[in-house]
Amino acid sequence: MGRVFFGVRKNVQALDVAYQALASDSGKIFMLDGANAAGAYVVTLPTVANALEGWSCKFVVTEQTPTAAITISAEGAIMHGYSEDITADIGIGTNGTAVTSLIIGQSAAQGDTIELFTDGTLWYFKQLSQVSGSVTVA
Repeated sequence: MGRVFFGVRKNVQALDVAYQALASDSGKIFMLDGANAAGAYVVTLPTVANALEGWSCKFVVTEQTPTAAITISAEGAIMHGYSEDITADIGIGTNGTAVTSLIIGQSAAQGDTIELFTDGTLWYFKQLSQVSGSVTVA
């Protein structure tokens, strides 16, 4: 009998303009490009009520030093997490104080990543970067 292969490909979507993430986007990898003609843009997460417990995604920067900032935004101050750079420095951390947005700045490097998930009430993130301070919170 021949080999049976299961669908193991990741669901990937390129973004270079504003986007409202959907409940059906769970598990998706968003490739973020900050070089669009329109400039900075916002990716809005679904409400946690719509996303449901376990919803997750990953964001990956595709442009070396993006020409515009990219913001990942929640419906309120309900995001907790931290950022770590290649020297193992903690760049940002919410330290118990929730934030509304993660802002990927123009110093970000190609391959920088942010992983997000929800427990159905709050969003949690972990950001890995090659450049200290390339992501800020608001």
